[in-house]
Amino acid sequence: MNFLVYLEDSAFSEWLSVSMLGFPTFIALHSVGMAVVVGLSLMAALLLNGVITGISEKLIPEFLTLAVWGFVLNFLTGLALFITRGSEYISSYTFLIKMLLVIISAAILFWLRQRLMSKESRAESFTTDKLARHMSLVCTVTWFGAVIAGRLIAYLSSLY
Repeated sequence: MNFLVYLEDSAFSEWLSVSMLGFPTFIALHSVGMAVVVGLSLMAALLLNGVITGISEKLIPEFLTLAVWGFVLNFLTGLALFITRGSEYISSYTFLIKMLLVIISAAILFWLRQRLMSKESRAESFTTDKLARHMSLVCTVTWFGAVIAGRLIAYLSSLY
């Protein structure tokens, strides 16, 4: 806990908290990263499960690669935002639920990308992979849960 307080007292944390440029920029980039990772994960799940047709399923690994980059952006901006109030966030059940859902979602995203990229060189269809189809749905649900939990932090915790 002392380390989190140390980070909160850092010059970067203070700049991010009070700057007219810092916080709005980081929260905007965090939102963009979230839109990319959740949107492309949803698109991949819809394609894998045959809800959307007319788009080549061969694009799914590319969508997931871009989703990974969205996650990286989210991770970096989220870490920076966490530094500003880490000692408070770490004691918020809503935040902890969000982080659990993010970890589950990210693990599935990385696994799914790796699985489909390894199948890419083969002639078989991605949509025949039942496990990938089901896990893509789990990934989408957990991403949506993480987004909802993230928004609820402002309403269900004493942070704001």
